[in-house]
Amino acid sequence: MGSKTDKTANVILMKNLIFCTLFINGLVFTTSAQCHPLTIVVLGSSTSFGTGASHQDSSYVGRYSRFLADSVNKDCVIYNLALSGYTSYQIQASGFIPPKKRWKHQPDTLRNITHALSLRPDAILLNFPSNDAGCNFTLQEQKDNFKRVIELADSAGIPYWITTTQPRNFTGDPLANQKKLLLTEMKTILMETYPENYIDFYEGLQSSNGNILPQYNSGDDIHLNDLGHQLLFTRLKNKGIHRLLCE
Repeated sequence: MGSKTDKTANVILMKNLIFCTLFINGLVFTTSAQCHPLTIVVLGSSTSFGTGASHQDSSYVGRYSRFLADSVNKDCVIYNLALSGYTSYQIQASGFIPPKKRWKHQPDTLRNITHALSLRPDAILLNFPSNDAGCNFTLQEQKDNFKRVIELADSAGIPYWITTTQPRNFTGDPLANQKKLLLTEMKTILMETYPENYIDFYEGLQSSNGNILPQYNSGDDIHLNDLGHQLLFTRLKNKGIHRLLCE
């Protein structure tokens, strides 16, 4: 049997150990909750530009920017290089020459992969929902365009994520069914080619005939409304890119 003094000393020691453990755990928790300011570059077209949303703050990129500032680090930066009407040809590296039949889709040196990499980002997000299909680019063209861009990001050691296509009505287009098929086939290709890096922007937004569901349609049969952008933001956030980059 130990003395009363020994028992008291043991209790004090245990309390100190518990305090130290909690203190250390607190430090670990605090450290893991902190992150350096992230820099993310978005390459894309009208959806990333914010078309269809009632305000830029309601677009999926605007919502994600606010989320990063509130939840990761207030100094996080998103360089949104997207522009309405852009295709996967226009983000090709500076100096790339498109095929003659695509001469209108020259790389934009202010919005392409070359410029994106010059910003020294922590990650690059690619989002080209339907313009490639709208221009009737073949699946091979689209695959090759994304492959070239992603290889450059890989070579620079920059993580990337790529969204799938999105539904689109192609109202009044005699090739509507053909282009909708391009969207669904390209969605599958992206998911199979980049299984760890894709974000699904298609499923749950489409009706049985491949149109945008009415509750997500901004009214032009091409772009998503605030509710649709909210859904895209949620899927982007749930991908956990911020956690992976902070680790």
